[in-house]
Amino acid sequence: MSNFKLQPVRGTKDLFGTEIKKFNNIIDIARKNSITFGFEELQTPIFEFSEIFERNLGEASDIISKEVYKFQDRSENFITLRPEFTAGIVRALISNGELMQIMPRKFFSFGPVFRYDRPQKGRQRQFHQINFEFFGEESFLCDIDMIILARNILKDLGILNNLDLQINSLGCSETKQKYSLALEKYFSKYVNDLSNDSKIRLQKNPLRILDSKDEADIEIMQDAPTIENFYSKEAHEFLANILNLLEKFSIKYTHNKRLVRGLDYYTSTVFEYIMDNDGAQNAVLAGGRYDNFVEKMSQKSVPAIGFAGGIERLMLLSNLPEENKISISVNYISQDEKLCAFEIANKLRKAGFEVDFVYDGNFKKQMKKSSQNNSRFVVIIGEEEIKNQDAVVKDFKTSKEQKIKQNLLIHYLQGKL
Repeated sequence: MSNFKLQPVRGTKDLFGTEIKKFNNIIDIARKNSITFGFEELQTPIFEFSEIFERNLGEASDIISKEVYKFQDRSENFITLRPEFTAGIVRALISNGELMQIMPRKFFSFGPVFRYDRPQKGRQRQFHQINFEFFGEESFLCDIDMIILARNILKDLGILNNLDLQINSLGCSETKQKYSLALEKYFSKYVNDLSNDSKIRLQKNPLRILDSKDEADIEIMQDAPTIENFYSKEAHEFLANILNLLEKFSIKYTHNKRLVRGLDYYTSTVFEYIMDNDGAQNAVLAGGRYDNFVEKMSQKSVPAIGFAGGIERLMLLSNLPEENKISISVNYISQDEKLCAFEIANKLRKAGFEVDFVYDGNFKKQMKKSSQNNSRFVVIIGEEEIKNQDAVVKDFKTSKEQKIKQNLLIHYLQGKL
């Protein structure tokens, strides 16, 4: 007999009950804020040609080197399940010509992403993100706008006060190149003490070492050079303008001079909202500028900035607001009144009420189900009610009953709710 078990694959989970309500609440809040800030919604496929990610995320990044789900399809194309949104959004911008015709352009997306990572609290191998991308604007005010947008979402979720905004700048491509050489020279002195992953990063991209969570690596990097010593005058001014405006708007932040983010396409501004603790996986929402990304893929120069937040991690921190909707049950005394009760239930639904109906069961069972579903009101139809075109409305909160004419039932319940 087979030992096969009906259970989700490790690193995936089913969402239902309170969790799915939290999940949808986060998407609703993100969508509401996206509209306020003038974003349009864009959904891309969950898989792309592998080259889309491998050319642009950086082969030294943990995502590409260890975490992507990559496979060959029947046409022998190499396909990768998306490990993040930005590369696919940039591909969509370029391959759909009409999206490039009018700039600037802002896109809001959400959905599943896939990384073969060690499952842990708030992070699965299939998890979900909200994602925002802003193309075609190079002003530092755009960076401020994106930080404020992220801040508003976290505030609406009721978790902003538990988070710390960390910000830094990676300067331009020349800055990153000079800084990378300086880091290579520094870390080479400690090559025997670095973690195995960071030894590989030293050969491919020394900046990635700064993203290491290994304790030995963290100790070594304490005396490593900082990137601000390699900024151009323009990069200094750009970051200074952002920090000055954050202070003017009374937005608290920490200038983390070692913040680099985990992907190669970032340039200039990078930022993270992190949980106020020492956990290794503490970034809740993060992003930055990637002004050279579109040009790398299309030879068209389009400045850009974006950020993403993990929905599962946000679910751990946020509290579900009290529901404003009040549900109604329509019950019948006997089978003779079932059809009439069913018709009333659908009239109430058409009027916009949230209505539950039990298709089979005696009256006692129906009332028990109404209580379990936390219905506030129960509309009861019996033989006498059909005869007189009435309905009995019971308020579960007060236990009071009121007889109402059926043609006035909608008006009566609207007044109650």
